[in-house]
Amino acid sequence: MTLKQKLTKHLLLPSIAPAAIVALSFTPKAVFGCANRGLMALCVVFLATVAGVATTLKAVSETRQGETEVASWWLITTLILLLTIVLLFGPLR
Repeated sequence: MTLKQKLTKHLLLPSIAPAAIVALSFTPKAVFGCANRGLMALCVVFLATVAGVATTLKAVSETRQGETEVASWWLITTLILLLTIVLLFGPLR
């Protein structure tokens, strides 16, 4: 796998979830309503957390097989996906 493919797969695609949380936080209440924005944010965080658990399991699997470089990419993906939890309860509150 080339570096461009790794960057796309492990950095660009997972960063959509934190970007969605930031976009929802800056969306005016009149567009979706307060409750709907909160529910959408919770759905994004839930899906990103489930994906984060899956990528952690993938990293553990790769580590057991001796592929530490691949496991490192999966752990970076996990951190990006779990950033949504930090953004939900942290600075965008």
